[in-house]
Amino acid sequence: MTYNLVEIQKRQESTDKFVQKVGKTLWHYTSFPALDGILRKKEIWFGSATNVNDAKEVIGFIDNLKQNIENGLTQNNIKPKCDVDKIFKEIYDRTSQKHLFMFCLSQALDDAAQWDRYADYGRGVAIEFNTEALHNLLYYHGMIIGEQYYTQETRDHELYKLLSSYISTEILEGFSNLDGFIDNLALCALIHKHPTFTAEKEIRIAPYFVTDNDSHIEYKTFNIIKEFYILDLQKVLETENMHREDIINSIIIGPRSSQNPKDLENYCRHLGLHKLAQNIKVSDCPLR
Repeated sequence: MTYNLVEIQKRQESTDKFVQKVGKTLWHYTSFPALDGILRKKEIWFGSATNVNDAKEVIGFIDNLKQNIENGLTQNNIKPKCDVDKIFKEIYDRTSQKHLFMFCLSQALDDAAQWDRYADYGRGVAIEFNTEALHNLLYYHGMIIGEQYYTQETRDHELYKLLSSYISTEILEGFSNLDGFIDNLALCALIHKHPTFTAEKEIRIAPYFVTDNDSHIEYKTFNIIKEFYILDLQKVLETENMHREDIINSIIIGPRSSQNPKDLENYCRHLGLHKLAQNIKVSDCPLR
């Protein structure tokens, strides 16, 4: 795709800030089937928010918002002009109907907890991504890319102030209607996690809202059937005149894996990934 100079400069400025903030490389801890999806099938699988290990994913932020709104009304003796229960019922209902997907990376390199939780209990791999190349690749393709905030406290959040004002005055500033506010709330909730997950140092990539009939939605069978948003990586790479080896620096074999490094090297060469074949590593983590 051809961009004008202003667009290129805008993207590079954003990328430079992102790299400075999160580092030059990011790790994606995953299973061998997911690795095969990226390398051989040329796909990126975005997992559904309903299948993550945080039981309060998305909903925790909204629960906290509801609690703070109710406490604020009580403490300030405010008689709401809007039905608070009805508003939050609509928020919960609409949010539960959203298809929220994510591709998770981490700044935590060769981390025992990451291996155990996300790389098939250490039997999988970690893909080392080039932060700059990955950010540039996805910048113009409808993706949110950013750090996770490890708090679900909403008292100082702008959305809390806006909703408090709306409940008190029936005036919703910045949004044409409540639906638009809820959409924004769902996106904010997606990037806020419980503080007990802080050590993950997660960087999250997520497509904007996905509809029920989106052609990117597919189902993969592992020990159970899971819903995924499938990004055609090859199509995006071709659009940006890039290659898989531009975005992937290396593959690290997990500490509990029985994978023969030579076989993985030959697998990469078979796929035409000769540079990557020379960058197969084995984790130094003593997890057992």
